[in-house]
Amino acid sequence: MDAAHLSRGNRLPLAILVTASALGVAIGVRSTASATPNALGPCPRLSEAPNLPQRPGGGLLRGDVDGDGVRDRVSIRYAAKARASCGFLLVVETRSKTFAARVPEEYKPPDLPVSQWSFAEPFVALIVRLDAYRSQVVVARSHGAAVVNVSLHGIVAGRLAQLHFSPQLYADQLSLFGTVGTGDTNARCRWNGPLIILRRSPTSATGQRWRFDRIEYRLAGGRFTVTRTRSTVVSEAETAKVSRRWGFDVKPFTGCAIARGRRL
Repeated sequence: MDAAHLSRGNRLPLAILVTASALGVAIGVRSTASATPNALGPCPRLSEAPNLPQRPGGGLLRGDVDGDGVRDRVSIRYAAKARASCGFLLVVETRSKTFAARVPEEYKPPDLPVSQWSFAEPFVALIVRLDAYRSQVVVARSHGAAVVNVSLHGIVAGRLAQLHFSPQLYADQLSLFGTVGTGDTNARCRWNGPLIILRRSPTSATGQRWRFDRIEYRLAGGRFTVTRTRSTVVSEAETAKVSRRWGFDVKPFTGCAIARGRRL
């Protein structure tokens, strides 16, 4: 992760996070001046999504999200005068229709208009294939000094929706990366699933022993459910070997990525 990344508060998944201390470091966070009520416009309707501008830097990727065998256009659209909590939309344009879903963002009160939003997120980071029928979208949501939070989205019951995790994660988001000395997390996957979350962290302040965790999730009905877990504790000298064997130090979502946008 780029050390210049900013913190947007404690928006991290409780079940996966091993780097909570990273969010305590805020670097160069901009001043969030209050927006006057007159500067705020209404939240855009989902039906308006095709007419909204594409967000600069929001990414434009292609993948078969609706499962019809044809690649779809995936982007982030925005309404500049709307609040950040409702003004960003994830849009999937297929050959037959357009799907849209809100990507609510927040830093802290006040709820800023999109025109005053200075963070890189949200942006379309990847298209991945985690079930046998269609692809999913990975959206970058926020970042800290060494952590990136992402959410996954797909077509569920004919609608574009954020996918959920069971057991439930905070805001159904994954926290990736972290600090090697205190603990870090990565996501791997296989074509058509499962999604594999890898974690490693020292078990003591001396760092002489390390714990590795591997958690497999299967996607069904718009929900990721844990199907298998594995853990091991090794000496510091063995960490590099175990990291290689488990495929820890690779690009996130290696194994099922169809398209990649800007780096997480």
